[in-house]
Amino acid sequence: MGKILCLSLLLVLQTLDVVNAVKCFGSSFNVNSSYAQNRQKLFPTLADKVVTNHGFYNASLGQSPDRVYALVICARGYDKDACYNCVQSLTQNTQTDCRSRMDSFIWGGNDDVTCLVRSSNQSTFGNLQLKPPVVWPSPDTIESSKNLTLFEQQWEEMVNRTLEAATKAETSSVLKYYSAEKAGFTEFPDVYMLMQCTPDITSRDCKQCLEDSVMYFRKDYMGRKGGMASLPSCYFRWDLYSFHNAFDNVTRVPAPPPRPRSQEKQSCITEKKGKSIGYGGIIAIIVVLTFINLLVFIGFIKVYARRGKLNNVGSAEYSDSDGQFMLRFDLGMILMATDDFSSENTLGQGGFGTVYKGTFSNGQEVAVKRLTKGSGQGDLEFKNEVSLLTRLQHRNLVKLLGFCNEGDEEILVYEFVPNSSLDHFIFGEPSKTAANLDIFRTFSKIKCYFELCR
Repeated sequence: MGKILCLSLLLVLQTLDVVNAVKCFGSSFNVNSSYAQNRQKLFPTLADKVVTNHGFYNASLGQSPDRVYALVICARGYDKDACYNCVQSLTQNTQTDCRSRMDSFIWGGNDDVTCLVRSSNQSTFGNLQLKPPVVWPSPDTIESSKNLTLFEQQWEEMVNRTLEAATKAETSSVLKYYSAEKAGFTEFPDVYMLMQCTPDITSRDCKQCLEDSVMYFRKDYMGRKGGMASLPSCYFRWDLYSFHNAFDNVTRVPAPPPRPRSQEKQSCITEKKGKSIGYGGIIAIIVVLTFINLLVFIGFIKVYARRGKLNNVGSAEYSDSDGQFMLRFDLGMILMATDDFSSENTLGQGGFGTVYKGTFSNGQEVAVKRLTKGSGQGDLEFKNEVSLLTRLQHRNLVKLLGFCNEGDEEILVYEFVPNSSLDHFIFGEPSKTAANLDIFRTFSKIKCYFELCR
């Protein structure tokens, strides 16, 4: 038991000794110079002066360029003896460790209070000092069994609360920038955090200084069980145990309620009937839904593409009772394509009507057969004939593209054959007359059959 107590005490002493490390920088001076003598005269008076001046004291001694400036502060709510002893200890550390450097600062403390001793050969009062940083992490790291992600989230929330409280200037106190917080974490029963700035700077400067201090610690030492980061104008420290007697009158912020274990460890989604879908099932569902959406998307693309093509020639799609699709052309587009059935575009003429050459706005050439008016057919009979012609396939037949039946006009639109003319196919040609006659006889028989059926 005695060995355990000794080891624990040694660890605490080592931690405090590390936290009380002094930072020496700036220009050098001779140990026998006037600057050294002025510092030796000024430093012993600081501990008593800071207690007399309510925890904050700014002083100087000597003539330029050997003038020494010093700034001293104790934490809010300090005990006078504890503040005196803290400042006296830090001034001795500065004289010992910074024998020949003009600029120095040290944030540290004992079991009862934290304090700062800062010195320079230039006045720094009222100026934000952000360099150099001093960062000391705890040697212990958080165990891998802990939820580090959750810990970091709660740690950041605690940082924000403490920072906001510290930068709200408490004008009733000389030590106006100060905050200490105690909070429970999910992974640790208690976490302690302290932030403080020198009172000679603005609230905005204090916030910037503390944010930089937190950043220095977070950047390299996140995952440690505590630590300290300080700058000449501010101080930040957190630990898993109380320090500097700063938390005796602090109300503990309770830990957030633990999440249900089903949310932390279950790898499935539970349904109302008690069944569960594993990750594999979820992935399968996502794949299937994605595939279905892809098919629907492709279908929409094809539909819009087809509509786009139809719109290019001013046509619409028509389906008969058997599901046979045909193009129903707009009369206005046919009139435009044939130049209002100009005689110059006439390809031929027969007993059923006249054939014209037409060119749509998209450049497509067609042969337009304008049926003779007064045939006595109704719309239904005309569409049935068009449907029948659409079904007829023969190497000697020109392909029927569509029709138009607006008003008293009945029009058939065929593909255009550049090397010949539609009238040769329709009205006969020496080499193809017999074949075409056979085709039209067949068509006539089929037409008569449909008429008898009606």
